[in-house]
Parts: sequence; C-alpha cells; structure tokens
Amino acid sequence: MKRIMLLAGAGLLFAVLGGCGWLYQIGQSQSPQNGTDLTNADLSLPSFEYTNQNGETVSRQDLEGEYVIADMIFTNCPTVCTIMTPNMLNLQGQIEKAGLDNVRLVSFTVDPDRDDPGTLKEYGQNYGADFSSWDFLTGYSLQEIKQLSTTTFKSALNQDTGDQNIIHATAFFLIDPEGNVIRKYDGLENDTEPILNDLQRLTAGQDS
Repeated sequence: MKRIMLLAGAGLLFAVLGGCGWLYQIGQSQSPQNGTDLTNADLSLPSFEYTNQNGETVSRQDLEGEYVIADMIFTNCPTVCTIMTPNMLNLQGQIEKAGLDNVRLVSFTVDPDRDDPGTLKEYGQNYGADFSSWDFLTGYSLQEIKQLSTTTFKSALNQDTGDQNIIHATAFFLIDPEGNVIRKYDGLENDTEPILNDLQRLTAGQDS
C-alpha cells in the first residue's frame, strides 16, 4: 500500500511538472540561485540577423559592447514562460532603477512559425515590457533556433512532445560585450538580485 501511494505521488508530480521546459529541468542539474559560471565553457553567440517585435533587424553586432541577459520563450507557453517573463520584467525594472544603461534583454522565441513580430509585440505589451532595452526575436527557422539553443546555450529544445508544449531552457544567460556566454541563472527564481549584483560588478569594471 505504501509503495502504491509513493508511485501515485510520483505520477502526480510529473503530471504537474510536465509543461514546457520542466521535464528538461528535472533531467538536468538546476542552476544555483546565484548563477553558474560558464566562462570556461567556450560558448558564444553566432553571427545572426533576426527580427524583433517592431519588425526591425537585430544582429549580433547590434548587441556587441553591451551586457545581455537572454532567455528562450514562446507566446503560447502554458507554464514556465509565465514565470520567466515576469521575472525578466522584474529584472528590467531593477536594471533601470540601478541606472545600468549598458544592459540589454533578449528573448528568443522557440516557436518562430507562430510567433511573428506582431504576436511577440502583443505578448511583450501584455507583460509591460519596455521595448527600448528588451528585444523579442523571431525571423528564423525552427532548425536555426534549435542549433542556437544546443550550441550556444547547451540546452535541449524539443517540439515533439505530442501536445502544445515545447521543452526548452528555463535559464537566464548572461552574455558579455564580446558575445561570450559567461553565466547562467535559474529563470524560474523570482529573486533576481544575484543577476543584478553581477551586472553592477561587471559594468563597474567596464567603466573603470
């Protein structure tokens, strides 16, 4: 009887956590709240030209010279993105309050076939995103974003889930002004102070 109850409990846990991204997180070690150092992982953004929510072209060159916090979302996400995007919005507010004007936020959609610029703009507006420092990017193929996810962020991306969910990274990635991915944080953690502290430290060193 006890074994049956344990199995039932485990089944309920996986049912609750079976939304987009959660299964990937369960299968991987989660990032500590204060971030995971990636400086020795030799990860960097590739050259690209994508389209943001305003229909404008955004390239890797446009991001150079600034620190970037990047994540992966999609507008129909029923679970983790509804946590990640508010956390990113909270971080944006903290960055603006701290006066860090050399930090940019970038959200890559993992559903480019459905998330066109207009859809992403409506999504960002619904959350209250400030588009002056936050780009929601699309304008690439599914294969391209899978390649970026696995190569640049070392994260699985799988649309073949049999439902409306997409398994994708739930981390926030810190990218330096040269395009190197240097740190990642748990994007499901609502305490974004560790990210802000790192940004303040790094940008202070940049200004000195």
